[in-house]
Amino acid sequence: MRFPFSIKVLIFALTIFTLPAAASASQTLISVGEFLSPSGMPSVEFKKYVTEKLSDSGLNCTNSSAVSPQSRYTLSGLMFKDENGTSYSALLTDNFHLEPDVFLKGKQVGGSTPEPAAIKLAESTSRLISNQSIASIEVNGFSRLTPNAVMALAQIIPGEQATPQKIIAGRIILENCGLFEKARIYLTPGPDGRKVKISVTERDSIIPASIPGPGKATLDNILGPPETTLPEFPVIADRTLRLNGNSTCAGYLAFRAESILTRLKNSDTDYNIKDLEELVMVAGAIRNSISTYDLSCRDMCIILLKMCSMLDSKTIRAITEQLQQSMVLSEQNSKTLKKNLHRIEFLTQAHSAAREVQQVLASRIYHDQPHSPVVPWILFSVGEQALKAEDITRAAPLLNGAVSISSLPVSPEMLLTTAKAQYSNLDSEAGRAATSQLTPLLADSELDSELRREIQALPRLAELCETATSITEEESFERLLKKGDALILLDRPDLAEPLFHNLHGIRPDDARPFTGFGRLAFQRTGTLLSVRPYLERAEHLRNKDRSFYELALAYILERITAEALPNIELHGRDSEEASATRFLLPKAREYAHGYEAYNLPQAKLILAGIDVLDEWLAYPSMTTEEAYENMFNKIHELAGEIGGQPEIMAANLFFSCNAADKTEAEELLFSPLSVKAGVEHRSIQLNLLIREMVIAPSADMAKALEQAGRSSFSDAINKEKTVILKADALAVAGMYNNSTETLERARSLYTLALDSGGKGDGRILNNLACVTLALGMTHEADDLYDEASDSSPAIPEAVELGKAISSLSGVEREGAIKNITGKGIFAVRGDNSNGKKADSPSDESPLNKRTNYLNENRSISSGYDNYTGLWINFNYSSNVWLLPPLQNAKGD
Repeated sequence: MRFPFSIKVLIFALTIFTLPAAASASQTLISVGEFLSPSGMPSVEFKKYVTEKLSDSGLNCTNSSAVSPQSRYTLSGLMFKDENGTSYSALLTDNFHLEPDVFLKGKQVGGSTPEPAAIKLAESTSRLISNQSIASIEVNGFSRLTPNAVMALAQIIPGEQATPQKIIAGRIILENCGLFEKARIYLTPGPDGRKVKISVTERDSIIPASIPGPGKATLDNILGPPETTLPEFPVIADRTLRLNGNSTCAGYLAFRAESILTRLKNSDTDYNIKDLEELVMVAGAIRNSISTYDLSCRDMCIILLKMCSMLDSKTIRAITEQLQQSMVLSEQNSKTLKKNLHRIEFLTQAHSAAREVQQVLASRIYHDQPHSPVVPWILFSVGEQALKAEDITRAAPLLNGAVSISSLPVSPEMLLTTAKAQYSNLDSEAGRAATSQLTPLLADSELDSELRREIQALPRLAELCETATSITEEESFERLLKKGDALILLDRPDLAEPLFHNLHGIRPDDARPFTGFGRLAFQRTGTLLSVRPYLERAEHLRNKDRSFYELALAYILERITAEALPNIELHGRDSEEASATRFLLPKAREYAHGYEAYNLPQAKLILAGIDVLDEWLAYPSMTTEEAYENMFNKIHELAGEIGGQPEIMAANLFFSCNAADKTEAEELLFSPLSVKAGVEHRSIQLNLLIREMVIAPSADMAKALEQAGRSSFSDAINKEKTVILKADALAVAGMYNNSTETLERARSLYTLALDSGGKGDGRILNNLACVTLALGMTHEADDLYDEASDSSPAIPEAVELGKAISSLSGVEREGAIKNITGKGIFAVRGDNSNGKKADSPSDESPLNKRTNYLNENRSISSGYDNYTGLWINFNYSSNVWLLPPLQNAKGD
């Protein structure tokens, strides 16, 4: 038959038009699972018809009983056949978690076989799967960016294929660009193709202005040529990734990559060797699927670049050290030794390959589209890796370029990292340019406390940068020491170490260069034990300064608290470990006495602690409580000698819990503290007042507690924490005094805390519910107890008790209360309670008189860093749980 030319053109056009859908279908692997009859038996015949029809429609099917891990979709369900026909209900599941499950239901009337019903199901399934083209994009959520800007950032546009790698690459970009607190991308199938839904919640961001960039020539030089071949990843002999020889491999690899990245991101602990082996295995497979950079592999390049960023130098170093320690412990096992050696070599090769791959991919993306919205994130990611590798001269231009080249806002953290890097690179002009963008944020009272602290520290970095660049090699020994200190604090060991070597050559009998070496060792390793050889050399030399005594005390306190005391706790105070520890104390005293010239209050506290520890070790019959009481007496004396010092005030308050003379303790707690005392000390006093009010309530204590709870904490950095503490204080005082006005104030503060970000906190919800119940709002309290229960509270019995009071009555309430109080979780709240559990239920049950449960947290923490030196914190939080009063709980 001959066709007119116009008909030929039409047929050709239709053929071309249908090719993309057919191609898309043929690329999709689907597992056809079982279709069970009502008796639970699989229907082999129905499954056979479905599989054949799906294959005829162009889908790549596997009908084995085990679902292929590379299958994008799985189809399975139920089938019922009788004399009236065949009906089915099936579930189409996206195994890559990019689309929601689709429920398919149908019925065939009559027929001797289930084939028509199976064909109908297969056709419906094929229609849902075949058209993978992006028909539309919906952007919603809270964002100042336009939908088009979000789409451009995610690199997703209508008309493209909604491949798994495209969606996963878009997720990675939005989750890592620093602009969003939350970002989600998922697909919904439709008759016209896929609808991409993007949901974002914007976080604080800054539009960068007037920040000089490093220039394209500098970035080209750092990134290198884009044509460079990607290096290969090392292969793990006993682990291989088997892939089907079809085009679903890219989607499966992208899915595997996202699964690994998500697991590592959400891991509560550091990565282990098996995690990294799997990451390298998948990264190697992705690398092998990328030959040259073009649009077809752009998404896989983004995914691979992110995977490489997880193989940073700090992670590799930490795992290598673990393997080396394991090798020392398993010297007798040659098999384990050999395996660990292979693993260390594997990690070294993997890290080297990852850095090179990341750089080549960044170069390809940058040179292809230098002004793409994704380029700032790419440059920043590579710059961060250079920072972790301590290559500041490479990191600083990349970070600066990421900010200056951006056409979109940038996160404050991105600017902060950039500013710090410029100062470390001794480029004060670029550092000040970035700092000037951050300074206005300090006017925001809701600014994150840690971010505020770091922004406030930038002027100090600017001063250090000025010091390091202004002092020349010809200046005095003391001035050069000052430069060395500045270089340490600017994290420039590459410049500081040769300087200290030069200074040691000039004055071999001076301790200060060795102190510099010790601080550099700590900076490199993060462990104080690495400073020992330098301290041992320095302590016999002249001119030991403040840095020496802080470092030496930090080192010896670390040995005592991290090594000796855990062993003593295990083996007892009459063990060899206890005796050995006492030999450390004279040296600790020597260091503390030397430290008195630089920080008298902290040195005196350390000396008091050494004396008490010495007595505690010397007399095993001494209880820990007696040692704490001894500590209180010593610090109370210190407060009389050098009172008004913040460290002494905090320690005095902390140990007041152990005072044998309660009059002295109450005198401390009842004395109002001025704003000059500092928010930390006023907070610990308020927490301790709550504690005493729970243990030994009195009218005077309630008055002092309410007064402290109503005082201003306007200088607090963590506003939310302070609001909760004030609410606790007023709630406890209000419950004791039965004061509606005080309880109303507590209720408003709890509500404010929840609105400020405390949602989901079971304790806050419980306390708000209890206060609400005390104010007579039973229904509102009942809803709050439900919400508290849903938040998995740390003390569920408190919530259960409140729920019983708010929702039950009569015999049901009595039974519920008896069941809860019988668990023995609540502390005895008689006049002499010390937080212990009730010995037995009685009329004097803890729940009959008091309306709170103390879940206190008390600790002493100490530490050291090169920037702030030695610090000691006395931490106490009351964490009180309010309970409803039970005097009238029996019946209604």
